[in-house]
Amino acid sequence: MTRQNLKDTIRKQQGMTFKFIKRNGEFIHTMCDGELLYQAGMTPEHIVGKGLYDIYPENVANNKIRYYERAWEVEENVSYEGKLGDIWYLASLRPIRRGGQIVEVIGSCVDITQRKVLEEEIKISEYKYRLIAENTQDLLAILDSNGIIQYASPSHETVLGYRLFTYEGNSPFDMVHPDDRIQIQKEYQQMVLSKAPRYVEYRCKHANGGWVYLEAFGTPVFGEQGELEHFIVVARDISKRKKAEELLIKTEKHSVVGQLAKGVVHEIRNPLTSIKGFVQLLQKNEYQPFYSDIMMSEIHRLESIVNDFLLLAKTEKNQMRDVDSKNFFDKVVQVYRLKAILKNVKILQEPLLENIFIYCDVDQMKYVFINILQNATEAMPNGGIITIQMVRKDSEFITFRFIDHGQGIPEERMKYIGGPFYSNKEKGTGLG
Repeated sequence: MTRQNLKDTIRKQQGMTFKFIKRNGEFIHTMCDGELLYQAGMTPEHIVGKGLYDIYPENVANNKIRYYERAWEVEENVSYEGKLGDIWYLASLRPIRRGGQIVEVIGSCVDITQRKVLEEEIKISEYKYRLIAENTQDLLAILDSNGIIQYASPSHETVLGYRLFTYEGNSPFDMVHPDDRIQIQKEYQQMVLSKAPRYVEYRCKHANGGWVYLEAFGTPVFGEQGELEHFIVVARDISKRKKAEELLIKTEKHSVVGQLAKGVVHEIRNPLTSIKGFVQLLQKNEYQPFYSDIMMSEIHRLESIVNDFLLLAKTEKNQMRDVDSKNFFDKVVQVYRLKAILKNVKILQEPLLENIFIYCDVDQMKYVFINILQNATEAMPNGGIITIQMVRKDSEFITFRFIDHGQGIPEERMKYIGGPFYSNKEKGTGLG
C-alpha cells in the first residue's frame, strides 16, 4: 500500500522524478514519472529501460551525458537546464551511495518554461534597446543619483570625439563650457529637488578642442519604493541649428538697419523739403511772416525725429534708483493732464492701497508713460476717460494698467505690435 501511495505521489507531482544507473558504460533510466513528463507528450515507457541516445537526438544526448558523468564519477550534485518538447525544465542530479559506492542517481525536474520565455523576451528587448543606443546619433547617458555617468552610448564618441571610458565613472559637468556650467548645475539640482524632467541647452567640449552645442532632456527614474535610482539624459547636437539661428539674427539685423535708414530718409526728407522750398522763396524776396512759423514747425519736427533716434541709440548706463511709485506717477499725470483737458479727455487714477517703491530709470519711465497716455488720448478723438490702475503683482513687481475707451487695435494689426518701425500714424516713426 505504501509503495502504491509513493508511486501515485510521484505520478501526480507537478515536476518530474527519474533515476538512472550505469550499466556496461551506458546510463540506463530505471524510473521516470510526474506531470511534467505527460505535459511534454511522453510517458514513462518512453524513458524507463532506455539510455540517453535512445531517447534524445545525438546532439542533445551529448550535452546531457556530461552532467550524468559528473554526478556518477565525481559524486557531486549537478544542476542543468533541459527541454522536453516545448517545455523547459531545471534538473537536479543527486548520486545515491550504498556501501561506499554510487549505485544510482536520482533526478528531479521543475518546469521553468515561463521563466525561459520571460528571459528570452528580456534578451530580445535588451538587444533592441542596445541596437538603438549603439546606432542612434542622439547621446544617451545614465547617471546615478550622485550625478556620475554610469553609461554613455557609442554616439558620444561619434559626436564629441572622446572614447567612452572618458565619460563613464566621471561627472558630466567637467565637459561643459565654463560659461554654461553654473546654469547646468542649477538645472540638475532643480531636477533632483522637483523630481521632474528638465530641458537644457549648453556647450560640451569636443576632442578637437572646440565646443558642440547640445540640447538635452533629463528624466529622473525611481524605484518601486519611490526612491530616486538614476537619471536618463538624451542629448542632441544642435550646432548647425545654432549657426543657422545666428545667421538669421545677422540677416534680421541687416534688414533692421535697412529699414532704419529708409525710415530716417523718409522722416527727414519731408520737413527738409518744406524748409528748402521756403528758403528758395526767401531768396526770391517773397518773404511772408508765416513762412518763419512753418519753418520753425518743421525744424521742431526734425528735432523730435532726431531725439527719437538718439533715444533708440542710447548706450550709456541707465540711471536706476528707488522711486515712490505713487508720487512719481502723480507727477507724470500732472504733466500730461493739461494736454488731456485740451483733448476733452479725463484721467482717473485708482489709488494704490500701499506705498510702494520701484527701482527704475525715472526719465525712461516718464517717457514710456507719457507715450502711453498720448496713444490712449489719440485713440479717443472725440474725448473720453482714461483709467489708470496700479496693482501689486507679487512681492517684486507692480503692474500699471491704462484703460481707454477707443475702438481698439484691429486684429490684422495685432501681429505687428512690438515690431520696429511700425506705425499707423501718418507721421509716425514707429519708434515708440
